[in-house]
Amino acid sequence: MIGMFNRLLGYAHRLMAPEKENCLTCGKTGSFTRELPNVCHACRSRIPWIANVRCLRCGRGIGCPDCSRVDLDERSFVLNRSAVTYTEQMREWLAQYKYRGNEGYANVLIAMLVRAYAQLHREANHGTRDQHRQWNIHAVTSVPVSDERLRERGFNQAEVLAQGLAARMQLPYVRLLVRNRHTDKQSFKSRMDRLRDMQNVFGVMPEAPGTLDQIVRMRVKESVDERGQTPLCLLLIDDIYTTGSTINACAAVLKRYEVQLGWPIEIYSLTWARS
Repeated sequence: MIGMFNRLLGYAHRLMAPEKENCLTCGKTGSFTRELPNVCHACRSRIPWIANVRCLRCGRGIGCPDCSRVDLDERSFVLNRSAVTYTEQMREWLAQYKYRGNEGYANVLIAMLVRAYAQLHREANHGTRDQHRQWNIHAVTSVPVSDERLRERGFNQAEVLAQGLAARMQLPYVRLLVRNRHTDKQSFKSRMDRLRDMQNVFGVMPEAPGTLDQIVRMRVKESVDERGQTPLCLLLIDDIYTTGSTINACAAVLKRYEVQLGWPIEIYSLTWARS
């Protein structure tokens, strides 16, 4: 009788115990972190987080030659922050998600963006000049892909990340941008080629002006007081920041609607990796 009781007790413990799973990235069985689903402690310890930002404009963790150029003031976005440095390990993670269709990586990358967003929020509110007004993002959007890329991959990786982040942060996700033409992969191009390629690539969706106006009326004007206007703050999401040409081209298109809205727009960028 005691033996039967012990066997039943052991069976109950096994049912209640967490099921052991293999790490998504290394394949080994082990304990996982709460922050990153299906990533073991060993793999998490090797993530190249950008904890200390060296370049306050692009969010790079090391010296940045791009942001020391004379055309810095021509940028249409306020700043970029990234979760990690784009190392070989991170390149493989992104390849699994973006090119090989391993959907398990989506939740991992979103969780990493959540961490970067929290860091951005702390930094922005710590540095604000007005201690009575908190910095907040009013809506999240993403860099669009071409129809050709959408057919090739079956999804827009930046949009999936943006929607996941918005849901976690309880922020509205809005589609604002379209890609007017297909461009070749930017990773193999020089900085000047990237800048030339981005000219007139992006536009806005037909309903974008109305969407922006609705966000201003419902989420921004409620925070306006005697101290003046609060800018419409948009968070633009992409997977990788290299030279900033893609982010800047998207931000420039959105900034054009300041006059039509009669309201200032600030574009912030959050990318998963900084190359």
